[in-house]
Amino acid sequence: MSLLRQTLLFLSQRQNLEDFLKQNPLALKARRRFVAGDTREEALAVTRELNQEGFVVTLDFLGEEVTDPAQAEAAAEEYAGAIEEAAGKDLDTGISVKLSHLGLRLDRETARKHLTDIVRRAAAVDRFVRVDMEGADLTKATLEVVEGLHHDYDNIGAVIQAYLRRSDADIKRLNAERVSVRLVKGAYLEPEEIAFQEPGEVALYYMRLTERLIYRGTKPAFATHDETLIDFVIDLADIFGFDKSNFEFQMLYGIRRDLQRDLLEKGYRVRIYLPYGEDWYGYFMRRLAERPANLWFLLRHLKE
Repeated sequence: MSLLRQTLLFLSQRQNLEDFLKQNPLALKARRRFVAGDTREEALAVTRELNQEGFVVTLDFLGEEVTDPAQAEAAAEEYAGAIEEAAGKDLDTGISVKLSHLGLRLDRETARKHLTDIVRRAAAVDRFVRVDMEGADLTKATLEVVEGLHHDYDNIGAVIQAYLRRSDADIKRLNAERVSVRLVKGAYLEPEEIAFQEPGEVALYYMRLTERLIYRGTKPAFATHDETLIDFVIDLADIFGFDKSNFEFQMLYGIRRDLQRDLLEKGYRVRIYLPYGEDWYGYFMRRLAERPANLWFLLRHLKE
């Protein structure tokens, strides 16, 4: 892992830098590249624009690591309310949920109760809920909650991080249970004993996991901006005769718009991960860590 990425991931947890950036008008301007806005209204307006271009969307109400029960309950209501309002406006979007935003740090039952309500309300309007993956210390609990709910609801899916060494076993189990998986590289700072550190190792493992999802997965989603990995997915899908309607590419709002449009024009289903909300700092810093070009974008705006 590069020193720059390590530093940015470390800074993503620093309250003093968060306070500075949240008060800096130029930083607030720069974050609009990656975040739809502070409010649901802004996010739904951007969703409509993306739908009109041909993209499907996953809304993400930003927030994590909640330790106040009232905040967890408010987050759950926002998640469910957003997807209900989006359905009422006939927008083609699902929603992505972090269990630590729903109180997983308090106790598992609190998070499970809130997630059940979100999934139930999403099912009532025929919408899908994807449960995001967070730090590795929450992986086991997150997957157990998702798998448990999937027995009763089929509109829920998981996220697997390719840099975690455990992910091959997790995907084998999720495939057997027919749980839809979004495959990502991973964006947290984890120790070498549980996570691959070198980009090349992560890419190779991503390919291995892609094979499992193409061969036996249920509506898999490949979340990457890495063109080598995208080409690998396309080639493997062609080899296995995997129809374009059976999988999708997922990309982050504001990153590689040229690539997003190119895939769309080639007939692939492309979903844009669209975050919104006031708690944007951690997400924003992880985006900077993923690609140096994103950091130069921020620095350029801070000097303007």
